[in-house]
Amino acid sequence: MPTASTSRDSFTRPSTMSRSVSVVMDLYWLSPCLAPGSWHTKSGRAPGGSWYLKEARQAMWGLPLALAVTGDPGSPPRLQDFTFCPGLFHLPMPAPPAAPDLVTAEVSRQELQALRVLARLDQAYTAEIASLVGVSLPTARLALWGLNDRGLAAREGRETYPSWKIRRPGVSLALRSWGVPPGVAFPARKERSSARGRHRRTSRLWPAWLRRAWPLAEIWTGWSEVALGRLRPDALAWGQLLGREALFWLEVESGNASRATLRGKTSRRFREALRYARRNSLALVFALLAPPWVRKAVLEVFAGMPGDAAVVLADWKAFGVLPAPGWGYVRAG
Repeated sequence: MPTASTSRDSFTRPSTMSRSVSVVMDLYWLSPCLAPGSWHTKSGRAPGGSWYLKEARQAMWGLPLALAVTGDPGSPPRLQDFTFCPGLFHLPMPAPPAAPDLVTAEVSRQELQALRVLARLDQAYTAEIASLVGVSLPTARLALWGLNDRGLAAREGRETYPSWKIRRPGVSLALRSWGVPPGVAFPARKERSSARGRHRRTSRLWPAWLRRAWPLAEIWTGWSEVALGRLRPDALAWGQLLGREALFWLEVESGNASRATLRGKTSRRFREALRYARRNSLALVFALLAPPWVRKAVLEVFAGMPGDAAVVLADWKAFGVLPAPGWGYVRAG
């Protein structure tokens, strides 16, 4: 807010001058310095008590400026010291100074994408990283070797079937690339499940599974074991299918529960997934990868399918195999 300033630091007036006239003259001298909508404060002590402050406050009533007079030069005015509430005006913040992109100077685009995926997975196989990055196996392998040469990731495991583990400098660089400032922890970046074995591998391969099963679908990106508030899908992908922007929601079920429990859990997860997709104006492709007896047990919970959703049930051991989807239909493989 603009403020006016004055060189008059004292409120002392000759004894022969009328006190009220002195206050009005002071305000008259001050008013040309103030722009419309501005406010001004003046503080000071007058000899003989607080008569000047009282006279000033009384003389201010009715003026089209928010003015305040205080008796303490060292303290800012309070809101109640003003004749009326000062106007509040929007002042746009200046743009921050441009900062150099430190990441692109150190790693290539493919290496950065692989590094970000590793920052979520901590340790993964080449095929899993390639699936979530959205590149071929040779491209992912080349990027991972580049990260290994720069000390950002380490190759572990067997020679014929290695895994890759992110190192501490790699985590720092991935966080900087996301805009996380130094010294700030970001544990939410990691997968939100402790699943192991086939369950975890199936979740990580979900984007690649979709690309192989439905080559006409556009899969833009994907995430494994992501947290959506209290929702915990095993994997998500985002893309386009049959002319609609869609959310590809994966649930992996091993079958370690009764049929009644599986039906209730599957029905609840489908309703939650559909609600989430609709809230974001997306169509829903709900996929359940499970053993044959599980797929048969839960098939009945999908009665009365809405037109903005498609359900596919498939074998969790058959990578890249899914039945043809259709909006408003349930397809079982």
